[in-house]
Amino acid sequence: MSQSAWQDRYGWFILAFFLAITPVVMYGTKGAWDGIKNRVEDWLPESFEETKRLIWFHERFGTDELLMISWNGCTLDDPRVSKYKDQLQTPDASESEPITWFREVITGQEALASMTSDPLNLPREVAIERLKGWLVGPDQEQTCVIAIVSEQGENNRAGAVEFAYDAAKLVDGLGRDDLVVAGTTRDGVAIDQASKSSLDMLNLGSFAVCIVIMGIGFRSLRATLMVFVLAIFCEQLSMAVMYYSGQQMDSVLTLVANLTYVLSISSGVHLVNYYRESLVERSPYESVGWALRSALVPCLLSAGTTAVGMMSLAISNIRPVANFGVYAAVSILAAAVVLLVWLPAAMYKFPLNPPAWHQGVQKASRLRPLWDFLARSTFTLRWVILIGSLVVIGVCLVGVQKISTSAQLHDLFREDAPILRDYDWLEEKVGPLIPIEVVLRIKNPAEIQTDERFRIVQRVQKSLEGVKEISATMSAATFAPIIPEKDVKGWRASMERAAVRKKLDSQLSKYVSMNYLRVEDGDELWRISARVRAADRLHYGELMQRVRDAVDKTLGDLPQIEPIYSGSVPLIFKAQSEMLSDLIKSFGLAFVMIAGIMMILLRNVLTGLFSMVPNILPTLLAFGTMGFLGVQVEIGSLLTASAALGIAVDDSLHFISWFRKGLAAGKTRQEATRLAYEHCGLAMTQTSLICSLGLLVFSLSPFTPISRFAWLMFGLLMIALLCDLLILPAILYCFTREKPKASTE
Repeated sequence: MSQSAWQDRYGWFILAFFLAITPVVMYGTKGAWDGIKNRVEDWLPESFEETKRLIWFHERFGTDELLMISWNGCTLDDPRVSKYKDQLQTPDASESEPITWFREVITGQEALASMTSDPLNLPREVAIERLKGWLVGPDQEQTCVIAIVSEQGENNRAGAVEFAYDAAKLVDGLGRDDLVVAGTTRDGVAIDQASKSSLDMLNLGSFAVCIVIMGIGFRSLRATLMVFVLAIFCEQLSMAVMYYSGQQMDSVLTLVANLTYVLSISSGVHLVNYYRESLVERSPYESVGWALRSALVPCLLSAGTTAVGMMSLAISNIRPVANFGVYAAVSILAAAVVLLVWLPAAMYKFPLNPPAWHQGVQKASRLRPLWDFLARSTFTLRWVILIGSLVVIGVCLVGVQKISTSAQLHDLFREDAPILRDYDWLEEKVGPLIPIEVVLRIKNPAEIQTDERFRIVQRVQKSLEGVKEISATMSAATFAPIIPEKDVKGWRASMERAAVRKKLDSQLSKYVSMNYLRVEDGDELWRISARVRAADRLHYGELMQRVRDAVDKTLGDLPQIEPIYSGSVPLIFKAQSEMLSDLIKSFGLAFVMIAGIMMILLRNVLTGLFSMVPNILPTLLAFGTMGFLGVQVEIGSLLTASAALGIAVDDSLHFISWFRKGLAAGKTRQEATRLAYEHCGLAMTQTSLICSLGLLVFSLSPFTPISRFAWLMFGLLMIALLCDLLILPAILYCFTREKPKASTE
């Protein structure tokens, strides 16, 4: 039985099977796409102490799901503020069942009125000063509306944000375009919108780029369409796998589909090129079997090493990164199966034998002088190239040590993004938005008089205000009467303190309802909220240390009071620390596993180790340069290191495969290198251009992680191509022998 017999016998069944499951795949793709949801706070696992503290905090004081809303002219005297609040609290009747999107709405006007009336009766100036940077701007006139999202709003943030915009149309003199909106609830919606914005057009652009390059390279419409259909199916399959496995897609996981698409095209191009090469000596039917046999081991090894590179990301504690690694690995392996089953069946049942391909054999010979030149030059300069590469790697390692990471909101969007404009406007006109939460656990509170407990909270609050980066604070003391000093002597002072103490005792339940106080197991938990600006490039680790130092110094000799730190800032700092750790661990793990594969393939430890030089050089060069230039690594950049390492090995494996065949046939090293150039040099160039340019289209995405991922992958893959064409042959010259029997040593 011939090698291609199974395509003859089962070809139509295979094509029919894939056609039959296509609707199932498309259904899963749509389900995954419609379910995209993002929230930066959900990125870290619950096992982390910072995440546990944030969950602990939310269980006692509520989540930070809110919108800060303002507009030009939104002042303490603007009548539209109260009318807009009424509209936000009106149930949304546009749904089948009325929905209350916001469980509580707070305005600067109401807060000021409450503080200047009974029972506080604070002077207006004092009340405004306390609200400054929170509900009142630095001009003491600009104010805002704080809308705290309900449970229904948390489940549908986009609906809550849209309702907030639509509510403005129901207020005379106010429109949705007048609103300036920011806050954690809008963050997730903005990420969803930015990552999905123009993605359809970008996908079409990527499709067009890949089709044009394949069309130029293949000069066959049928071959181009076959590989394109293969890639589209694999792209959709990757999303369907997420949907049917119960994994909710986020913006990072959308990259899995794009990556699977271009890598499927890359593998398809290699297989078609093997087939086209075989047509010189064989019939179209025989060429299918020959091409499959030639591509089988390199394609499986390529898919395996790429999957290993992706899977190394699974060790990350940042959920989107770990999910990306797992699903990218699964998708790439699934795509390899589809490639090796569907494409040969399609090529057999719809034979490819265009006249241009036979003419192309003569045209391909025009590249032989180039391959001869490269084979001679890399042999002559082999040690210079090897030593030079090692020197560059050493320099790059110095730069890598200077890398800094970022998980801040401003690194997820372009500078002109509407959400960043709104953040900047609100932080300038009203106050900062990124929270640091300090909770004082007072044990045995009955041992400390109520007014003294408020003094302690007040002192800690003032110490936080003394931290340079903190622009606003708020606590129960903000909404308390003026508390007299305890050191003042005399019966009048004693009477005044007693009156204030009595008033505070009677108001404790109010502070509980305001989420600034909780009573738990006999202890009191007093919340102090601080805010920093989202736009400030802060070192959050150093900031948190200054916060701890200020609080510890203030509490001094009060061992019965335990400070607990929570909020977005500690979580963001943890995310940044984890990103740097994950970058090193995942790349190191990918290197070890892939190097092991190369050692086995080349049957030599030293050769396998040095064959990794052209594969790690692109990543080290890129990240080393980022370290020297001070460019921060965000989540999109993080994904590229291990991914590029896995992909870069693909072309190396095809080249090494043909090089070893040449040596096994008794050729010299230069002849074996020339053979490798002739068999896969053009295909390596085509696949690198397809992958890099196909991904480069996504650099136009308004979502920075996608854009940065595309730019870096483009650069990494083009550098990897040069390394495989120039450095890999030099290393093979240095560490291989011409007689195959030498491998038995």
